[in-house]
Amino acid sequence: MKVLILNGSPRGERSNTLIVTKAFLEGMKSSGEELETEFVTVAKHHIDHCKGCFCCWQNTPGECIIKDDMKALLPKYIQADYVIWSFPLYYYGMPSLLKAFMDRLLPINLPYIGEKEDGSNFHPSRYDLTKQRHVLISTCGFCSTENNYEALLKQFDIITKGNYVKILCPEGELLQIPQLKPRIDPYLTSVRSAGEELLRHQCILPETKGELEALLVPAKQFVEMANASWKAI
Repeated sequence: MKVLILNGSPRGERSNTLIVTKAFLEGMKSSGEELETEFVTVAKHHIDHCKGCFCCWQNTPGECIIKDDMKALLPKYIQADYVIWSFPLYYYGMPSLLKAFMDRLLPINLPYIGEKEDGSNFHPSRYDLTKQRHVLISTCGFCSTENNYEALLKQFDIITKGNYVKILCPEGELLQIPQLKPRIDPYLTSVRSAGEELLRHQCILPETKGELEALLVPAKQFVEMANASWKAI
C-alpha cells in the first residue's frame, strides 16, 4: 500500500502540522499493513503555477508542458493509495505552494464536461482513482475551526468527492512548547490511534474523534497567551 505525504508547510521540517502527521503515520504503520511511504516537502521542489494553456488536455494529453518537478511528482500522486495532505491553515485555505501543486493536477482529468445528478458539472478522471483515499491534517493559530476551515473543507469535499478523513488541530503553535508536554503527549497518542483505526476500520472511531476535537488548552487561556506573545515583540 502506497502512502504519499504532502508536507505543504513553507516551514518544511519545522512544521507544527508535521508533528501531527508523523504521529498519524506511526499509527498507520502499527496497524500491521505493509506500507510504502514517501514524504514530499513541497517547499523543496520547483513547482511553477499552472498557465491555463490546456496543452495537457489537447496537445500532450495527460502531460504538462512545463518542465519542472511536477513531472516526477504527478505519477507518485496517481499511484498513491493514500494521500496525506499536511499543512497549516493560511488565510482560510492552504499555503500557496501546495495550491500550486493542486492546480498542476489538471492533467489527471479529461477535458470533457460531465453532469452530476444535482445538475453541477465536473471533469472526469483520466485514471481510475476510485480506491484512492485522502487524509487532511491541518493546524491553525486560532482556538476554533468555526469560520476558519469552511472554505477549505468545501474544496476537499468537491475534489475528493467526500472520500477523506480530517484532523484539524487549532492552537497548533502549542505543539512545540515543552511545558505543555503533559497535554501534547496524550493528544498525539490519540492521533496515532486515528491512524491505526483508519486502516483497521476505514474510519476514525467516534471516541477518538472526540479526543482529537478537544482543545489543547482552554480557548480563553490560548487567546491570552497568543496576544501576550505578540505584545512582547
